[in-house]
Amino acid sequence: MKKIKSLLLFFLFIFYFSFVFVSCASRNVYSADSLTLDAAIDGTVSYFASRIPSGAKVALVPFDAPSGLLSDYVFEELWKRFEDSGKFVMVDRRNLERIEAEIKHQYETGRVDDAHMVSITKQYGAEILVHGQINVIGKEYRITVYATDVEKASSNQRAFIVKPDSRLASLLNASADAVVERAVRAMAGSVSQKTVVAVGRISYADTQTVSNLSAWLKNSIITGTRKHRDKLQVAGESESADFAVASLGMTADAANSGIQAVIIGNFSPLDSDAEVLLQLVSAGGNRMVLASERFIITAAELERRKLSLLPVKGSGVIGKAEFEAKQKAIDPYSGKNNKWVFTITPDVLDGIYRDGSYMSMLVYSERDCYFRIIHIDVNGNSQIIYPVSANDNNFIRAGQTRRIPDNTRYRMGPPFGEEIILAAAYERPFSLTMEADDRILMTPSVTARLSYTILPMRNEE
Repeated sequence: MKKIKSLLLFFLFIFYFSFVFVSCASRNVYSADSLTLDAAIDGTVSYFASRIPSGAKVALVPFDAPSGLLSDYVFEELWKRFEDSGKFVMVDRRNLERIEAEIKHQYETGRVDDAHMVSITKQYGAEILVHGQINVIGKEYRITVYATDVEKASSNQRAFIVKPDSRLASLLNASADAVVERAVRAMAGSVSQKTVVAVGRISYADTQTVSNLSAWLKNSIITGTRKHRDKLQVAGESESADFAVASLGMTADAANSGIQAVIIGNFSPLDSDAEVLLQLVSAGGNRMVLASERFIITAAELERRKLSLLPVKGSGVIGKAEFEAKQKAIDPYSGKNNKWVFTITPDVLDGIYRDGSYMSMLVYSERDCYFRIIHIDVNGNSQIIYPVSANDNNFIRAGQTRRIPDNTRYRMGPPFGEEIILAAAYERPFSLTMEADDRILMTPSVTARLSYTILPMRNEE
C-alpha cells in the first residue's frame, strides 16, 4: 500500500509541474535579458557614448523596422539622447534628409551596401554613421545598432532583445491614418519647393487592379497633403484628367498639364496585413523616383474600415481563385510579343470610376493598323464593343491617338467591381462577323489591355 501511495504522489508531482510548465509556456514568457524599448535605447546610447570619440560628427539615419512609426520613434529618441549627452556634433537635419533620401534611392535600385552607405554619408562631412535595424524574433524584437567610422570603414555593434510593452504596441499597431500621414510627410520632406502632384493608380501587386483600398489610400493621401501645403499641392480632377491624357494617351507633353509629380504605388498581402509601397515620381521625361515609402496596414485596420485588397464584386469581394483565373485568361493581351508600340488607356489616372460617372479610353499606335476592342464585365461576360457597325472606323494611323467611343462616353454603373478592356490590332482589315478572318484574328500583331474599377457613388471606403 505504501508503494502505491508513493507512486501516486510521484505522478501527482509530475502532473503538477507539467501543468505549471505548460501554463508558463502559453504565456508571454520573455528572455531573461530582454528590455523595454526605451531601456534598449538608453543602453544603446550608454554603450556608444563610451566608444565614440568626444567631439565626433555623428550622422544618424532611420532604422529598418517593421513599422515606419517605430523607425521614427527610435530615430528621434536616439537623436535626443546623443545630442543631450553633449559629447558629439550632430549632422544638420537637412543633410540627414539628403543622406536618407540617397540611401533610400539606392535601396530601390538594389545597389546599396555598407560601403556605399558609408560613402554617401562621408559626402556630408560626417565621421560616424549610426544606423541599425529592428527584427522580429518570435514574440520579441531584436534591435541591432551600428556605429561606423566612415574613414576607417569599421563598425562597433550593439544588440538588445526588446520585449513588447504598451509603447511598442502603439508604434507597431498604429492606425492606417497615422501610417499614411507619415508617408505623406516623408514625401513632402523630399521636395525642396512647392510641387503640384496628382494621385495615380495604386494597384494590387503587379497587376493594374484597383480596389476600395486604392480609393481609400487616394483619399487619405489627399487629406495628408493638406497638412503640408507649403510642399505638396494636389491637382484638381480636371488637371489630373488632362495629365492622364497627356502622359498615358501620348497626345501631348505631360508637363503642359502643370503637374510636376505623381504619387503611384501598389499593395500586396503580408500574412493578414497589407504591405503598401508609395512612390513620388517626377512627371518629367526621366520619371525619377523622388521619394519611396513602405508601410503596413494591419488586418484589424482593414477589417475596421471594410477595405479589401482584391476588387469588389457586386456587394462582396471577388474570390482569390476567380481573380487569378481572370488574370490568367487576359495574359495573352499583355503586349509581351508586340511588334510595335500599341497602348490603350482610361481617361482617369487612378483607374477608379464612381457610379454615374462617364468613361472613355485612348488608343495609340506607333504604326498604321486595324483594331478591335473587347469589354469584359464584372461577371466575366465579354463582348466586342468596337467596331460594332460598318460606320465605326477602326483604322488608326501611325502616331495617332484615338478616343473611343467616337462621339459619346460610356456611363458607369452597377454591378460594381473590376471591368477589363482588351485591344488587339492587325496589319490587315477584317470583317465584323469575323468568320472569314478567324485565322487573322487569332494571331494579332499587337495587343494591349486596361482594367478599371467601378465603385458606388457613396464613399464606403
